[in-house]
Amino acid sequence: MDRKARPHTGTATSANTAGINASMNMPDAPYAAPSSTGAHPTVAPTTAPAPPLTIRLAIPTDTPAIAAIHLASRQVTMPYLPPQRRTHDEVTRWVREIVLPQCHTVVAARGPELLGYAAVRGELLDQLYLRPDVRRTGIGSLLLAAARRHRPDGLSLHVFQLNADARAFYAHHGFRVVARDDGSGNMENLPQLTLRWTPASVPVPPRGTP
Repeated sequence: MDRKARPHTGTATSANTAGINASMNMPDAPYAAPSSTGAHPTVAPTTAPAPPLTIRLAIPTDTPAIAAIHLASRQVTMPYLPPQRRTHDEVTRWVREIVLPQCHTVVAARGPELLGYAAVRGELLDQLYLRPDVRRTGIGSLLLAAARRHRPDGLSLHVFQLNADARAFYAHHGFRVVARDDGSGNMENLPQLTLRWTPASVPVPPRGTP
């Protein structure tokens, strides 16, 4: 996702129970019958299920992974940006000393692995970045949903005009352009848009209506 916008908890499934039952049901158990030569049966290999995806609050120990996601996402998705001048250690310090203390920050995690993060400062969606290899898998939408739950009255964000993918993503989720600038106010000196999302108004029923 873009610089300031750029970029379910799983539960045990019935497939696990089905696997246990199958292993106890001798005719359906996943092994080969003994051969006529007396060779031992071959046990079919099993693959451990992937940990569930969770959206949770960021913690201090997440900072190196958040910094890595931030740097990788900008490099891959925004090749028009000036060369990155900050090192991983510098970005990690920025996350630890600025982002986490000043923002409501959530991460998308699969077990110990972080896949993306979003940071909300006031009503501004200040950061939303994904690891490049998990883009277009729905994780960005989950992070955005968490940001909306934190600010249900509305969110604003800034996005570079060149970031067509991010603009399409936010338009799909109901954000609309409310301002434009020439980029003189950002470090990259690139024109950007300000987008705004507000929840749909709910009609008030007439008085006396059940």
